[in-house]
Amino acid sequence: MANLNFDDFRELGKFQLEALNSATTTTTRGLKAIAAEATDYSKQSLDNSRAYFEKLLRVQKIDDVIELQSEFYRAAYGDFFARASRVGELCSNLAKEAFVTAQATSENATKAASEATSKAISGFGEQTEQFVSKAQQAATGQR
Repeated sequence: MANLNFDDFRELGKFQLEALNSATTTTTRGLKAIAAEATDYSKQSLDNSRAYFEKLLRVQKIDDVIELQSEFYRAAYGDFFARASRVGELCSNLAKEAFVTAQATSENATKAASEATSKAISGFGEQTEQFVSKAQQAATGQR
């Protein structure tokens, strides 16, 4: 049997735990940023709507109502798409960070697995040499 011990397997398992931890941390950070952006937009939208209705209650001419509505909808439309674009950027950044983290962790795990495999192969080689040597000694001793 190869000279792999518990520490070698623990080292390999460590990379899986690190990958999970990194992915969770990255995802949590990204989702918090998206939630903060959505919350800020909701607060701003509510404040803008409240201000719009306060102005609307003070208007006395129909022309002023139409103008006020046009301004409000134009501003709301522009703000919505600006915020939607920002959330899209945050989602894109989240995906990029998750990919980079997964790639780095995968590279580390591959390196550790390669080292463990090399160690196992060298252990098999040493044991094979010992077995051959003992077999040769036994064969010469029986002649």
